[in-house]
Amino acid sequence: MIDQEKIHNQCLSDDPRERIHALEQLNDFFLSIPDKQQAWNDLHKSTTDKNSHIRSDVAFTLGRVFPQIPNKQQAWDDLIKLTSDEDHNVRYQASSALDSAFPQMPNKELTWNDLHELTNHKDYSVRSNAANALCSAFSQIPNKQQAWDDLHRLANDEESSVRFYVASGFGSVFSHVPDILQAWSDLHRLTKDEDSGVRSNTASTLDSVFSHGPDKQQAWDDLHRLIYDEDWQVRFRASFTLGSVFSHVPDKQQAWDDIHRLTYDENNCVRSGATFSIGSAFTQVPDRKQALNDLYRLTKDEYRSVRTFANNSLGKVSIFKASKAENEEDYKKELENAIEFFERSINISYDKWYSQPKFCLLFYRSFHTIIFKRLEAKEEVKRYLEEVKSEIEGSKSKELLFEAVKNLAEALNEVQKLENLDLETKKGELNFYRKYCDHAAELMKNTDEKAPFATEVLRKGMPILDRRLKEILEEIQEKAKTACQISKRTATQEIACAVNKEIQKWEIGSQEEMNWYVEHLIFTLEASIPKEIENKAIFDKIKQIREEKILVKQYAILCSIIPMIPNLHVKHAISGLEKEVHQIKETVENLTISLKPGLKQEIEISSGIEIWGTGAKLITTIPLQEISYPEIMKDLECIKEKNINKLSEVPERLASKIKGYLSGMKEKISLSS
Repeated sequence: MIDQEKIHNQCLSDDPRERIHALEQLNDFFLSIPDKQQAWNDLHKSTTDKNSHIRSDVAFTLGRVFPQIPNKQQAWDDLIKLTSDEDHNVRYQASSALDSAFPQMPNKELTWNDLHELTNHKDYSVRSNAANALCSAFSQIPNKQQAWDDLHRLANDEESSVRFYVASGFGSVFSHVPDILQAWSDLHRLTKDEDSGVRSNTASTLDSVFSHGPDKQQAWDDLHRLIYDEDWQVRFRASFTLGSVFSHVPDKQQAWDDIHRLTYDENNCVRSGATFSIGSAFTQVPDRKQALNDLYRLTKDEYRSVRTFANNSLGKVSIFKASKAENEEDYKKELENAIEFFERSINISYDKWYSQPKFCLLFYRSFHTIIFKRLEAKEEVKRYLEEVKSEIEGSKSKELLFEAVKNLAEALNEVQKLENLDLETKKGELNFYRKYCDHAAELMKNTDEKAPFATEVLRKGMPILDRRLKEILEEIQEKAKTACQISKRTATQEIACAVNKEIQKWEIGSQEEMNWYVEHLIFTLEASIPKEIENKAIFDKIKQIREEKILVKQYAILCSIIPMIPNLHVKHAISGLEKEVHQIKETVENLTISLKPGLKQEIEISSGIEIWGTGAKLITTIPLQEISYPEIMKDLECIKEKNINKLSEVPERLASKIKGYLSGMKEKISLSS
């Protein structure tokens, strides 16, 4: 159990060793400490400690526990203050913490100004970390033009470490910058940077921006040049990127020749990257036979890492073959071959996670169990899931890994629901879900380094947004459109059409984005729908959405809500002139409005009917000159049609004149009846 009182006393100790130990405890157990206000007070006080080592540790801890700190503004101010500390290491740690702190700040305008100032800091390490934080926070920064100007300037900084961070983070900001052409020009220039670390990071960044860039030929020329770089780390990063962007490369024959050549590179890391890329690009390479020969050759490489990737890629190739199999026997054989290759890859690897096939092994082994052992599949699949979850305990990137495992499990649940499992269905499902294993593998590639695009991979590829969700979304959009159409000229038109306009913007994206869609729509519905007993059913369904955690089920409930909107109970508020005319309308059953011809123009307002010269027909005339103006006929027709909704548009001049006549008519009609 954590002794918080002891930690507090150690923070006040005169012995710097005890204060350092207290900070270590706060760093490790802040989340579990019961009194976070006291813990935060201890941290805040330590930012002014006379010992620079302690101030450095405090800065590091602030970044690590920032989401749990009760006074985030003060914590942010402390970090900014520490970036001007006299000690270089304190400044470095404080500026490093800004990356994780910025997203937690409620007032982005104020914190952005601080970040902007740090991009001009005299200490290059602070500018470097400011560049890193700028890239990570770019999408949340209110002044993107200024942020882009800062980033553009930092891309030309004299210190290579600053350019290093810019090159690394460019991928996460590329789609948000206001000047894509300038950003592309900067990225192109960084591929030729004199510093190999900058070139190396740029080679990786090309992975995430290649398909979005304005000039794919230029991007390919840059990547092709980096593949021949003299520095092995640059070639290593480029070799991985090549497989990821292969489908977008304009010259696939040259790209394949480059991959093939890199499998003979003198550096084993470069050969590993090329081996991985064969598995990623296999379905599109022009010479699959040569690709297979290369992979089998590489399974005998002297370096374990190369053999690991070779078996992993062969597993992916076998999955592709299974999805194209022409008979049940070949399908089963290739699926089992894939499982065997993935198992070899894991067994060969120094680090069971470095090889990246664990998720694929989990998924395809479970998939095989479901397809060929349906009766006993449930418990066996559950066992596989528990196994992989237990193995990733302790990983510093375990949140991302758990997310990947969870979503692969969801994919398997979808497979288990299928009833008709003929060969074509099996092949179709295997081919459909194959890409999610590839996303998991790509995620694994980046979990051991602080790379912005690792999270981007998770955002785009995970969680699994399957076909069923896409179908539900299309159904919701169609029902929203129908609800808007059938509610035209009714009291529910405004609500129904506002909902339709909102929903038509929705698209398949990350779970975070799609959850936001639902939350925003719920807010709109709750704010718009009258709180009346007749509308209880729709409010009950809205409550169900809030209580439901599974995205697919949320959308399914929403799909049942949309058709209810046109039938909402909406009381029409009547006030002022509308109320008076509404009362008259209840008595006057029929009004006939016409302009009498002749020199003396009058408006004739008739009520009732006349049969054979008898009846209660009443005629009232109004001199036109008294109320004449251009839109008179339109307004008179409005009264004639008893269109209460439009009466508010009748100009006051006409209304004041006609009101008296109508009131008189009301009295006369009452008497005559």
